[in-house]
Amino acid sequence: MPNHNSEIARIRREIYTAIADMAYRGSLSAEIDDFPDKFISLQTMRYRCCEHKEKAIIKERLRVALGLTVYEVGKHTTLSEMAKIALSKPLKSSKCALEMLSVACDRCPFEKYIITDACRNCVAHHCCVVCPKDAITIVHNRAYIDRNRCVECGLCERNCPFRAIIQVTRPCEQACAAKAITRDQHNAAVIDCEVCVNCAACIPACPFGSITAYTQIAQVITRLKQTSGPIHALVAPSFVGQFGPRGTPGALRSALLALGFTAVHEVAKDAHKVVTEEAHELRERIAAGDTFMASSCCPSFRAMIKTQYPELAGSVSSAPSPMALQAALIRQEDPQATIVFIGPCIAKKTEAANSAFVDAVLTFEELGCIFVATNINVAAFENNGALDQADALSRGFAKAGGVSKAISCALGDGHNVTMRVANGLEEARDLLKQAVAGKLDAQFLEGMACVGGCIAGPGTLIKPNVAEKLLERYCQS
Repeated sequence: MPNHNSEIARIRREIYTAIADMAYRGSLSAEIDDFPDKFISLQTMRYRCCEHKEKAIIKERLRVALGLTVYEVGKHTTLSEMAKIALSKPLKSSKCALEMLSVACDRCPFEKYIITDACRNCVAHHCCVVCPKDAITIVHNRAYIDRNRCVECGLCERNCPFRAIIQVTRPCEQACAAKAITRDQHNAAVIDCEVCVNCAACIPACPFGSITAYTQIAQVITRLKQTSGPIHALVAPSFVGQFGPRGTPGALRSALLALGFTAVHEVAKDAHKVVTEEAHELRERIAAGDTFMASSCCPSFRAMIKTQYPELAGSVSSAPSPMALQAALIRQEDPQATIVFIGPCIAKKTEAANSAFVDAVLTFEELGCIFVATNINVAAFENNGALDQADALSRGFAKAGGVSKAISCALGDGHNVTMRVANGLEEARDLLKQAVAGKLDAQFLEGMACVGGCIAGPGTLIKPNVAEKLLERYCQS
């Protein structure tokens, strides 16, 4: 999903690193006002009409990176005031993990079909003939689409022998499987938070970087510096290879301890409990006559069912996600602990916001920026083994199909449960439609919002194909 080497990723990471650096040095409120001027002066390329708009966009990026919504600040609130507000907030994620920066949106054209200069004004005029609404006429020796009549059926595009008619879709809208992106009265893109499932596929899709996610970088660093109580890091199994080939599990643990965490846990350690619970629930549901059960570990998949297929909400497994289960177990042992989940997922920020046990979420990208800001080189630490003694099937949760494989093994040999894997939300939508119609040919449906699974999440740092090989090697170790 993510484009790791884009200019947008570079800008985002520079902002994350700067916030982490200022927060770590305790100078966030004192220095952040000057950051837009310094940042723009260092840039050799300009992407907007003027440096004033560039600075306005950087200010908005900083606000979101501080974890503040547009409703928590005023139009003229300074960055230093925003920093004070952010650091005084409770350590909790926002209910909606994403924000569309209106000032950064380029208001891309929304006409679905456009006639290009390749039009030859041919004699056949196939486009005019096939149009059911007579929306195409010839003006100045080329075809012209009357927008008031066009119903965007696409017949003209499919019948033009010169391919002179093209289909244009806003990249953010095209990437959104949940269809949560619309446009306002000024043609700027808008995210409907009631429909959005926080999969974050729109973030790398937007060529202008107008969509970004809230972070808790400053808040987590401040909590780590305060050392007022135990702080536990819960690391998702997809961490393998994210911090370089020498960023081994043991080295990552040492780096996190050096950063200030009290303890480091691999989430996969308790994932087998989720597998056992889901397998038991699946047996009971089948015995009770239920047609199928859906997995519960992916928050975006769960959210899609809840918002778009509410009639299937009862089919979702009641088992908690591995993150939620492990956090609950830690909180039970240590009620005063601060629990920070570290993983590849943006949607986990929303899950944490609705959780009584997870206080904060950092993506691998955000953690990487914190390491850079604090001069912590993961590769410099010695490898002292795995994070925890987790089994291979539990670590395999990070790959599409891993949950189904684990549950199949938990059911035992000879089970006749059919399983399907929704590899990405597009596939999930198709399979859920089949389930609504009673045509799903499976009794267990595993849903993964990201194509490839968590190893391809929006907060990762390496390519999914590389991550997959490293995960397989880690599972075998």
